[in-house]
Amino acid sequence: MKKIIVLLALMVMTVGQAQDGRKEKRGERMKDVTPQEMATIQSKKLTLALDLSDQQEKDVYQVLFKQAEKRKANKIPREDREKLTDDQKKEARLKMLDEKIAVKRKMKNILNEEQYTKWEKMMKQRGKKRGKGDKNRRKRD
Repeated sequence: MKKIIVLLALMVMTVGQAQDGRKEKRGERMKDVTPQEMATIQSKKLTLALDLSDQQEKDVYQVLFKQAEKRKANKIPREDREKLTDDQKKEARLKMLDEKIAVKRKMKNILNEEQYTKWEKMMKQRGKKRGKGDKNRRKRD
């Protein structure tokens, strides 16, 4: 009986250690990716998912590259984000939403109807996944 309890305790500790390692690496994975690399990865994924033509892939790359550059330029460290006033936060949020609208319009011009519908569906699923992560993170804190 003691052996079983000790064995279970070791297994629980091992699983706990493995989970902690994954959490630390999750944020570090894409930390040093350049805007070019990010745009290339995303455009290749979209090419596979939406069966894009060569010209569409180039156009999508350009849109994603500009978006990645803006995101990197506008990135604010967490400490500085906490110091922002409510008006500054609202302004930043509006700016981000304007950029999303612009990207959506550009994608609508590049993709055909079927591809655009599929792309929108992908973006909604992506948003749902991100939302779940935030909720889980708040519960843990």
